[in-house]
Amino acid sequence: DDYVKFIRFGQWRIEQSGQGILAFISNNGYLDNPTFRGMRRSLMETFSEIFILNLHGNANQKETAPDGSTDQNVFDIMQGVAIGIFVKQPGKTGPAKIYHADLWGTRVKKYTQLFQQEIEVTEWEHLKPQLPFYLFVPQNTDLLNEYNQHWKVTDIFPVNSVGIVTGQDKNTIGFSQAEAIKLADNLGLQSELVKRILYRAFDERFIVYDRQVVTRDRFEVMRHFLSQKNRGLIFMRQVALHDTYSHFGVSRFLVDNRAFYSNKGIMSSAPLYLYPTDDARKQTSMFDISVWPPDVANGGRTPNLNPQFVAAMAQKLGLTFQPFQTSEVSETSEVFTPEDIFHYIYAIFHSPTYRQRYAEFLKIDFPRVPLTSDTALFRDLVALGEKLVGLHLLESPAVAQFITRYPVAGDNTVAKGYPKYVPPKANEAGRVYINKAQYFDSITPELWAFQIGGYQVLDKWLKDRRERTLSYDDLTHYQQTAVALHQTMNIMAKIDERIESWPIE
Repeated sequence: DDYVKFIRFGQWRIEQSGQGILAFISNNGYLDNPTFRGMRRSLMETFSEIFILNLHGNANQKETAPDGSTDQNVFDIMQGVAIGIFVKQPGKTGPAKIYHADLWGTRVKKYTQLFQQEIEVTEWEHLKPQLPFYLFVPQNTDLLNEYNQHWKVTDIFPVNSVGIVTGQDKNTIGFSQAEAIKLADNLGLQSELVKRILYRAFDERFIVYDRQVVTRDRFEVMRHFLSQKNRGLIFMRQVALHDTYSHFGVSRFLVDNRAFYSNKGIMSSAPLYLYPTDDARKQTSMFDISVWPPDVANGGRTPNLNPQFVAAMAQKLGLTFQPFQTSEVSETSEVFTPEDIFHYIYAIFHSPTYRQRYAEFLKIDFPRVPLTSDTALFRDLVALGEKLVGLHLLESPAVAQFITRYPVAGDNTVAKGYPKYVPPKANEAGRVYINKAQYFDSITPELWAFQIGGYQVLDKWLKDRRERTLSYDDLTHYQQTAVALHQTMNIMAKIDERIESWPIE
């Protein structure tokens, strides 16, 4: 970004002179974006004092003031804005003292305050940026030491990557297998290259998966999902600080890089199992190395698990790790499996208290997993996590027990300007209209608003199908998704009930 280059140029000039003040009105992304942690550290080392007046106004993040009132940008732009004043006093060396203040409200209110306000009377908050991110925004660090003792998810699953980027979704991704095969024909490619992909939350589509037409295929990681029995954890490194954190999911297939939504980060996926390299595209990377014995009954796969993490969990639980599932493994046995680990982690990540307690850190770094020494708690969380996985993959028998209705016949087309949600009335349950006449009934406001991966699932799925005719399978899928979301809310509450105290021990 050019504004970063200009800040660096000003920093360099002041370093040459040994003293000075650099003041810029700029994009405020450098204040908390992990990508700029090196920039922030460098600024701290150069200057003796840094004053940040954050003017907010980020339309992309739909920012609102802390009291819920309107927050507007001081310019006609989408990106938030900040005033940075960087002071280098002669003879003084870093690290700089960092001062921060917020300015919220309408544009007129901000102009008025900026015109009247002086730096000496501004109510600055003294920040103490810490490793590894050196944030230039306030952060509650009371639980940071506790959180950092947990295992980072990318250390647990060593083989992981961000999602697939096609660079041309319209030409490579179809809503159905037939559509994708037609796209492959148009590209002169074989239909065998068409594979399933999790495109958005609860939105499975089909991709022409070939590096000739896919910009970033992430093949070294995604190959483990091709025609194999597998599952992958989906997670996010960074989301907007004002977002509600809901960025966890699961997939059996390839994953698109926008399967989750955030104006900042990109989602990542980690397969639970690694499969042997095929001869057609031989890999020579460390991704093919595993300390675990191959599961011959399942294609020679091995767990994508860090042995040090497994050892730590085994020691904590007093159980023995079994690298692959056997008929002898049960809830009462003295062993635990890769599936148990996956389900335990999935349950932890769906604890509302976990998300709230560690919200400050989840929004700037990869999520971390606390371990427990309570075997009974571990088993219960494994069971709850397994139920969630089944629901989110729409493989649980429960999703066939619809809680909604689709009572009106019609052409089943999602009209332009739809869907529209009508909250419950005296004699009517909540409805989601797909056109003037047709609707899904018995959709509660809580169900309609529920998010996974930053997407309001029931809204997003229909919006992406505007001016398309829904098939019978589509109508079934939507109602199955409603069941899955409803039960997810219930299970999340049960997870919190089962975890009696934090931190988990």
